[in-house]
Amino acid sequence: MSYPLDTRLTQLAGVGEVIDRHLRSVGLSTVGDLLQYYPRRYDDYTALRPIDQLKPGLVSVRARVDLVRTRKSFKRSRMSLTEVIVSDGTGTLKLTWFNSPWVVNQLHEGDEYFFLGELKFAGGTFGITQPTFESTSTSKLAGTIVAVYPETQDLNSRLLRDLVAQVIDSADLLEDPLPDKVREQYGLNSLAETVRELHLPKSTVALGQAKHRMAFAELFLHIAASLAIKHQVATEQSFATPFHEGLARDFVGQLDFSLTDDQRKVAWQIFHDLERLHPMNRLLEGDVGSGKTVVAAMAALMVIRAGYQVAIMVPTDILARQHIESFRKLLKPWAVRSELLTSKLPSTRKQDVRARLASGEVHLIIGTQALLTKDTVFAGLGLVIVDEQHRFGVNQRLTLKDKAGRLPHVLTMTATPIPRSLALVVYGDLDISRITELPPGRKPVKTKVVFEDDRGAVYRQVDDLISAGQQVYIVCPAIDESDTGGMKAASEEYKRLEHSVFAHRRIGLVHGKLKADEKAAVMEQFVAGGLDILVATTVIEVGVHVDRANVMLVEQAERFGLATLHQLRGRVGRSGEQAYCYLFTNRKDDITLARVRAIERTIDGFRLAQIDLETRGPGQRTGTRQSGRVELQFARLDDAPLIAEAREAAQAFLNQENIVKYPYTFRQIDRLKTVTSLD
Repeated sequence: MSYPLDTRLTQLAGVGEVIDRHLRSVGLSTVGDLLQYYPRRYDDYTALRPIDQLKPGLVSVRARVDLVRTRKSFKRSRMSLTEVIVSDGTGTLKLTWFNSPWVVNQLHEGDEYFFLGELKFAGGTFGITQPTFESTSTSKLAGTIVAVYPETQDLNSRLLRDLVAQVIDSADLLEDPLPDKVREQYGLNSLAETVRELHLPKSTVALGQAKHRMAFAELFLHIAASLAIKHQVATEQSFATPFHEGLARDFVGQLDFSLTDDQRKVAWQIFHDLERLHPMNRLLEGDVGSGKTVVAAMAALMVIRAGYQVAIMVPTDILARQHIESFRKLLKPWAVRSELLTSKLPSTRKQDVRARLASGEVHLIIGTQALLTKDTVFAGLGLVIVDEQHRFGVNQRLTLKDKAGRLPHVLTMTATPIPRSLALVVYGDLDISRITELPPGRKPVKTKVVFEDDRGAVYRQVDDLISAGQQVYIVCPAIDESDTGGMKAASEEYKRLEHSVFAHRRIGLVHGKLKADEKAAVMEQFVAGGLDILVATTVIEVGVHVDRANVMLVEQAERFGLATLHQLRGRVGRSGEQAYCYLFTNRKDDITLARVRAIERTIDGFRLAQIDLETRGPGQRTGTRQSGRVELQFARLDDAPLIAEAREAAQAFLNQENIVKYPYTFRQIDRLKTVTSLD
């Protein structure tokens, strides 16, 4: 039966007041909502294998239960283990459940069941942890592929499958955001066919085609949104800034070091952008210490020479203060009038700075959120430099642009390496420049993966380095015990170190649950040298330069992505002294060790970011653009061929078609523009 898409789910069989409430708690109110609530995975019972033919990976097996037992974990007294031994005449297999005593009442010795799960080698034997199962006497699973949905305590996949089966014919009513012309050109199924296959898969091949079609559509729409933004920005008017070769030569000549080839190349790209009447919208990537600030100062000087103002926006007060010191030093020969504007300034001081900014007396302003307030007015804002772009949202950038009267040039800087495939989708509206070289003479941070047996030796070396005048970061993956899930907590580690091994040292604690003022006070104390050790989560300020901080110790390093570990490592060794990074891990399996040891082998942040993307997936990288979420449920950002194909299709569609003739596609792209825009 086909229902209108706006039909309330209460019209379906089995949906009463209580079930309706549970459905609405996950955003499911109508038939249309339900059809677009896609499975998170599939249990494949089309390829049942005898136990003696099983290989590591996702497996399904029909077997008899020989033994069921429950015991307490030796390692964790509060954890119970349910262990089950099954056999099928070709071999035996061990199944394990953690804290699942209900399994004992549902599995009966001597009965046969279908089991499905990930076969892994652990504890000296192959086994499956937390498998799903159903009795062969009542199950209809054999030869089927079963959809498993995102579940809650009150909503299970069996209920959701029953509801979807009632409304699946309504898939014909769904609007397809992918234009028919594009779909046919690339041999993709209709949305209705695809939705049917996703919910009620007929075969692994057909399911694979459905996932491919959805992934292509996701990438097509996101890339089209980015390209539309890029086109829109390119048609706006901005402030043309002439390139003065003599000024550039003078700037480079007064430096006490030589620019790298990458710095020269990137600077020229920026100068070329600034000369145009259309606004620059460029992302500058470069590892910590690669010299992004010098390039930004050159660009700022060129814009100020042309008679315009420059605003530099940073996430925190402490970073703003460090930036103004750097820029004043770099621009001192040209008498550039620069000021700081943050919420921490006294009111009278802020009023004075704003008055001189509005009159044009101030050439360069560096600040935080205070730059966005209504009473901050510019005389002629020509360039906006945003440091650490992932900390700011689209609306904040647009607020700064509105203050200029026309769109100023925008240079966004980040020390977070972004793989090319990710950049094409998530940052497609930006021109991208990269600095991959480090300045000559900078010593690479000595990085070592260490284990619990090494802790005593590491602590002794850390203590010796503190005695020699160095400062230390110790980073934990969780804030306190309630957050842990087995992770080491910074608050507990701080207490332990303060009362034991480092009781004779000055220790501070900083994490995301502290109030902004409290966090800033601890950071400022560390920067000023008032603390020997700073125990923290990853909230450590990006970009903060602490000369004496030359030791980084990361607990449970396997819990972090390689890009994050590389960022943490970049917090030390900023002054030219030899720096050290110790990565503690309790995991010694080959896959985990190989991933973490990649940090030992290379200081190339871009290479590490690519490894991270390939081994862990995009993770939070695709989830935050501040104004919304990049909605990729099916697409993988390490699928370079599919991304290239989708980009080709999006570019051709926008070039050849009047998008207004495709109203639903237009609405979807327009909606995504507010999610993906960094302009």
